[in-house]
Amino acid sequence: MFRPVPVPVLPPSTALADLATAGEHHAWLAGTTGVFTSRPSAPLVLSWTGETWREERLPDLPAAASLSGVSATAPDDVWAVGNSAGRPLVLHYDGASWHTVTTPPLAWAKAVTAVGDTDVHIVGTGRDALHYDGARWHLRPALSSARENLQTVTASAPHDVWAGGGGLAGAGPATYEYPVLTHWDGHTWTDVTAPRLERGHVARLAAAAPDDVWLGHVRDTEGMRLHHWNGRDWTAVPGPGDTERLNVHGVAAGWTWGVRAGRRSFETRPAFHRWTGAGWTPVALPDDLARTSASHVGLATTGATTWAYLKTAAGVHVLRHTDP
Repeated sequence: MFRPVPVPVLPPSTALADLATAGEHHAWLAGTTGVFTSRPSAPLVLSWTGETWREERLPDLPAAASLSGVSATAPDDVWAVGNSAGRPLVLHYDGASWHTVTTPPLAWAKAVTAVGDTDVHIVGTGRDALHYDGARWHLRPALSSARENLQTVTASAPHDVWAGGGGLAGAGPATYEYPVLTHWDGHTWTDVTAPRLERGHVARLAAAAPDDVWLGHVRDTEGMRLHHWNGRDWTAVPGPGDTERLNVHGVAAGWTWGVRAGRRSFETRPAFHRWTGAGWTPVALPDDLARTSASHVGLATTGATTWAYLKTAAGVHVLRHTDP
């Protein structure tokens, strides 16, 4: 079962975006405060101290800003990305404090993945990707068409980075979205013909190893369709079954998350499922959260520890699941 842990009181205007872990005892949650208010939005990072979650002190920024992604390789190497004043906002934590990092321009930074302190990839809502090699940043096209854009990125090694998103085809009323996937081998981005996806876009990628990559593909309002890479082939993975209306929002290595609603209800209650090797099994939540409408649901896992987050009318909740 997921069990709640203490979280600082955050304003109702808080939006949660992404969660990252580094080992069993270190985790970071990124988001934004001041969303849909008259005040400028501001980036937010919470970190796990071993006993509670605390709000991190971030650099002062001259303009409104937001965070959309976070990645960590070690307790002293954490990256968070977002946007401020029309430019990418890149923050780095070195174990002592957070600093802003100057990069080449990138259209609306969406996601980041770090393999080490000398190997970081950032993608945004365009076809380009940023790569930090430990000395400098490089801006390279990762997709072949200007009508394609990236939304998600993951890596298991410096030579094994996946990024995905969608493109537009057709014109006028006949315009439709199609999924795109590309792979970095340490030198070049290459378009991948992969899994047999129809219309929609690749919304989520998660790599645990070169032969263990999970992909979430969205093509309608019914949530994600799931696929798995075993190092040779992509295979479709049946989604979790549910007696109610289940909408899967994300996938991690061996986990999914989303919300469910009754047949005659618009309330969206949080739902987390774990892969058994043959199918998905639901993971229980405390009764009060299992019955509560929730949004901003997410998850990250490492080793025996899995963290989950969600937002309800009562505020932000963070939960921990530990294997026996």
